[in-house]
Amino acid sequence: MSLCAALMLFAPAACAEFERGQALYENHCQFCHESWAHKPEGNRITSLQLLRQSVAAWSVHSGLGWGDDEISDVTDYLNRHFYRLTVKP
Repeated sequence: MSLCAALMLFAPAACAEFERGQALYENHCQFCHESWAHKPEGNRITSLQLLRQSVAAWSVHSGLGWGDDEISDVTDYLNRHFYRLTVKP
């Protein structure tokens, strides 16, 4: 069962946000950030806060004008797919 299929059983909105984040990333970011950009070696992203700040900064830098929802969706996608960071208490 895929992650999205499992999410659909328990949290359909979470699946839609994950797919949206993936689509936004693939359509606006992936061409510059191929898989090499998200390797653990030498990565400066060490927290969810830093990941979100990076997504927000690149949204501005790239002229995308993303709001909080788009930034959150892309951050969530990147975290689930590449980083697997957790919220620290």
